[in-house]
Amino acid sequence: MFNLLPDISTALIGDSLRLGQILINLGNNAVKFTEKGGEIVISVDVREQTDDNVTMHFAVRDSGIGLTPEQQAKLFQSFSQADASTTRKYGGTGLGLAICKKLSELMNGEIWVASEAGKGSSFEFTAVFGLQKGEVSNRRSLDNDLGALRVLVVDDNASSREILSSMLASYGLRVDQAGTGESAIALLIDSDKKDPYKLVLMDWQMPGIDGIETTRAIQQNNQISEIPTVIMLTAYGREEACQAAEGVNIMSFLTKPVTSSGLLDAIMLAMGREVSTNNRSLNRQDEARDDIAKLRGAYVLLVEDNEINQELALELLTTNGILAEIADDGQQALDWLKAQEFDGILMDIQMPVMDGYTATRNIRALEKYANLPIIAMTANAMVGDKEKVLDAGMNDHIAKPINVAEMFRTMAKWITPSKPNTAFNEEKKKEDVEIPDLEGVNTEDGLARTQGNTKLYLKLLKKVRESQKDFIIDFTMACDEADWELAERLAHTLKGVAGNVGASRVQKCCDVLEKQSTEEQVSQTDIQEAENALNIVLTSLATLPDSPASNATSTQNFEKEALENLLTGVIQQLEEFDTEALNTIEENRELFSVDFLIDQYNALEKALGGYDFEVASSIAKDMHSSVQMAGSDEGPAAIDVNKLMEVFKSLNELLAEYNTDAKDFLEDNEAWFEQSGIIDEFEKMLKSLDMYDFTEAAAVLKKLAEKFQIEL
Repeated sequence: MFNLLPDISTALIGDSLRLGQILINLGNNAVKFTEKGGEIVISVDVREQTDDNVTMHFAVRDSGIGLTPEQQAKLFQSFSQADASTTRKYGGTGLGLAICKKLSELMNGEIWVASEAGKGSSFEFTAVFGLQKGEVSNRRSLDNDLGALRVLVVDDNASSREILSSMLASYGLRVDQAGTGESAIALLIDSDKKDPYKLVLMDWQMPGIDGIETTRAIQQNNQISEIPTVIMLTAYGREEACQAAEGVNIMSFLTKPVTSSGLLDAIMLAMGREVSTNNRSLNRQDEARDDIAKLRGAYVLLVEDNEINQELALELLTTNGILAEIADDGQQALDWLKAQEFDGILMDIQMPVMDGYTATRNIRALEKYANLPIIAMTANAMVGDKEKVLDAGMNDHIAKPINVAEMFRTMAKWITPSKPNTAFNEEKKKEDVEIPDLEGVNTEDGLARTQGNTKLYLKLLKKVRESQKDFIIDFTMACDEADWELAERLAHTLKGVAGNVGASRVQKCCDVLEKQSTEEQVSQTDIQEAENALNIVLTSLATLPDSPASNATSTQNFEKEALENLLTGVIQQLEEFDTEALNTIEENRELFSVDFLIDQYNALEKALGGYDFEVASSIAKDMHSSVQMAGSDEGPAAIDVNKLMEVFKSLNELLAEYNTDAKDFLEDNEAWFEQSGIIDEFEKMLKSLDMYDFTEAAAVLKKLAEKFQIEL
């Protein structure tokens, strides 16, 4: 339960990450050491306030096992536990309390405990925050005609009744309490003719008759003529409560712990009033715009191995005036730092070759990067993971799936552009495309993570369709081979990707598989659950149209000069590693719809979608040559993709076997390679085979296959 004074200031300046870590640590310990049926209350009040600062007092009180004086004396020491028997039964506090002590001191506060064995504990700490200047927001309140509303709070827990009653009284409501369903019915009958209750806040799980049965009895009782509106409170999950309440008229459900704003919104809606959220929404939008403005011109390194996450993050950064480079793993990040100076780094955690923790430690070992902002981007948001992020030397973390406003807020907190760009034009209009309803996907949630960019969102959905279709096969194989690191990374990747596009059920299933992979014991039932959830999403994504098709223009009717100029510009963009090249070709799709360019255009689009600028540049140059040849007597060389596939696969088999016939085969097809405009690659492979370097020849062939979208 939350117990916050109604007039407490929330416009504070301080470190929310440190505060959150302390509260989560203490909250987790309270849950761990409190048996089922006990209570935990988190309270906040003001200890001292000046014109500029406020000292806040926080307390996490539980009714758990409590502590002896001897146990309390060593609680805040690293690696100490209460005692061995406690650790065996409940698990220890580990480094948590020692870290809490350090964090509270960093916020100019202190931490202590008041406890008695068998009666519970109260962990308390203080922290000093600055007070924000400027106009104070008006406190939200109920409509005037609701001000005299009479409310009954029904809950078997006395602390819960007191906290809820205090919240309601702060709104100006008249509040009474009942500890059981039977006493609630009696109060309603007694007040019916005099001053009836208009609203009941009803706890679900109570001894005797529970909240749902109490509500049913109220609504069927002939002695109660003024049936009150009922809001159900539950600590057991909204969906479960809704199912149990079938056939009972309950206006809304609130999950515990209840917040003041959540309670106010629920009352307004239940009583048929509009919820006034415009001011809060506008304030959040203004704050997000301010954060983005502070970041424009920043040059950041995005360290991320997943192509879909790269696409989303890069688009969010570049469309908001932030320059970015991509590293696929920690080692590539170190390589980038040798060549470029960055204003900050966004660091994924789980990556092949070198993970984010190791990369950060290596970066911090270099004196010149001691103060370089490094922000983790991770789908793991548990307190232990946050501790690892800070211990590795990172400044902060951004949770996946990405909350756009939170991402920019965190970045603006740490990253300052060395070359601010105040002239950035943010009015560039995004092209809208239709996003259909998709089973298993919350498209509204997904669009929020792309800032409403429907074109980008559609692209991400298609990439999920292509990249995750073999997830179950790959994950099961990793488990069968006991490659738990790979299994964990596969589940972690899909968890993040699914969250970013709004596939929440897949995300939850993968969270389970990831944790099981860490424990090296995966349940077949959970794999099947994940497969069912993923199949629903993939089936709905299969209905998405491919890239908009254009009627191919004949060679005689295409716009040669316009295409030459366009491709010259695209080649220049690619040589500068400019991600705008993808937008350039997509915006000019119709111009590229010439019969002899269609296959190359598709290959170019795919290469750019994967940020493979080297392959994309090679394709663009080939396309430029084809366009130039279109005016000659020879005309452009149309590529026979089927023939291409046949030759590539045969050559690949010979190279894989280190068969010297590969050279003869290559020479026999020289004319065909030349006709297809890939004579440079032919000569590279021939030169490699002259030196019996089959590996190098195979690498060149692999690049060619990627260029023409051929699977070897």
